[in-house]
Amino acid sequence: MSKVVPETSGERSDAPQRRILVVDDDDGLRAGLAIGLKRDGYTVQLAGDGHEAVEKLAAMDFDLILLDLHLPGTINGLSLLNTIRAERSPLNLPVIIISGSSDSANIVTALRDGANDYVVKPFDASTVRARVRTQITLKTLKDVNDHFLRTASHDLKKPIMLMLDVANQVRLSAQSGEPMSADDQSALDLLIDTGKYMQQIIGELLDMGAIRAGHIHLRKQSTDFGAIVRQAAAHNSGYAHGKGIELGLTFSPGLPHILADELRLLQVLDNLIGNAIKFSPQKTRITISTSIEDERIVCEVADEGPGLPAQDQARLFQPYQSLSNKPTGNEQSTGLGLAICKELIGLHQGEIGVRNNAARGATFWIRIPVKPRPEHDAILAEPGMTAQQAT
Repeated sequence: MSKVVPETSGERSDAPQRRILVVDDDDGLRAGLAIGLKRDGYTVQLAGDGHEAVEKLAAMDFDLILLDLHLPGTINGLSLLNTIRAERSPLNLPVIIISGSSDSANIVTALRDGANDYVVKPFDASTVRARVRTQITLKTLKDVNDHFLRTASHDLKKPIMLMLDVANQVRLSAQSGEPMSADDQSALDLLIDTGKYMQQIIGELLDMGAIRAGHIHLRKQSTDFGAIVRQAAAHNSGYAHGKGIELGLTFSPGLPHILADELRLLQVLDNLIGNAIKFSPQKTRITISTSIEDERIVCEVADEGPGLPAQDQARLFQPYQSLSNKPTGNEQSTGLGLAICKELIGLHQGEIGVRNNAARGATFWIRIPVKPRPEHDAILAEPGMTAQQAT
């Protein structure tokens, strides 16, 4: 029977009341861990095998799991870990593997499959409790961040909507009544633009938070991709017209329907087209084209802007990046749009990339399989790689 090395300190922790599940077939080890964890202020549940753990996970929520790698019965530790990770991310539900095996292959496999930490028996109980506190602290910080985002979005959405509604009403009234001075019109336009930018910040922060927490789930249905592209172009036509930029559409005939989340695809295309407009000089052209390539639908957004330096291409799809090129109309940016596009296209089993054009400008492209694979690992092509090279 595995034994827990006695604790070296009886110091109590100020840990919050969090619920921990200990899954191990060793009665003595489970009891020893439970005593120390309860002393630290945690609520502890115990399970002797995988089936009992599944039942407890279905019955209640936990904040952390201590999981033996070698469990009796048909559900071993790795199987249970994979089941947990199918529903909960490492940030939402930390899992610390406890095992009698120090084999590096087992450790690598467990960490690759989503374990947050790994300890080998026999272990010092105070060390395990310290590792539990570390994971619980990280989860608490994540929960605080999520709460902040939810609160901020709730508290800001209503006044922003009210501000935009009032501004639009004032603009409509001015159009039908007394003429508005140029200064008043400029102030009103600034108020509306600011409100829209605040809405964008909230939406993108919430999207990135949901993506990192694994909370975004696509609502896929048979989708006319060409219709989504036309809708995205229509959304951005006024923006392009205001900068004297022409939007051109080039469609391959007979595009098949694909299984996709229409709103999320529209979000991606809106971002790519809007981004092209943002960084394009006036009196230029942006071409949006679609085609079929190797059982994938391809959409490309080609601009006539300055193109992208190599150092920018290497970090283009990472969040909060400050790039060399600046918007040509002094527009603002959160630095999250392309990072969100990468994640959303990955969820569609697709790829996203960029290349500089031979003459001038850059082309952003996405490729989405017509027939999605049952299982996949979405791949982001190397920056600067063409769609053909990434195949």
